[in-house]
Amino acid sequence: MRVGELLEDFLSTRALGPATMEGRAVELWAEAAGEYVVRSTEDVYIRGGVLYVRFSSAAVRAEIFMRRRAIAERINGLLRARIVRHIVVR
Repeated sequence: MRVGELLEDFLSTRALGPATMEGRAVELWAEAAGEYVVRSTEDVYIRGGVLYVRFSSAAVRAEIFMRRRAIAERINGLLRARIVRHIVVR
C-alpha cells in the first residue's frame, strides 16, 4: 500500500469527526495559501465549513478574495474531503 492509502485508512478507522477535520483545514491554510500570504495572515478559524481569514494587508486581502475558491479546493484536496465550503476574507 502507498503511504497516502495507509494514512487514509488510519484516519477512517479512528473515526475522526468533522471538528478534527476542520482543525486540520485550519492547519493546511499555510500550505494552501503560500508563504507570502501567511505572513500577512492575522487570524484563521473555521465554523460550520466556513473558513474565516483576516489579513493585515489590503493587497493580500484582495488577492485572496479573488483566489478563495481555488484555495478552498486545494485545502479540500489535501484533506480528501469537502470540509471547507466557503472562505470569508476579512
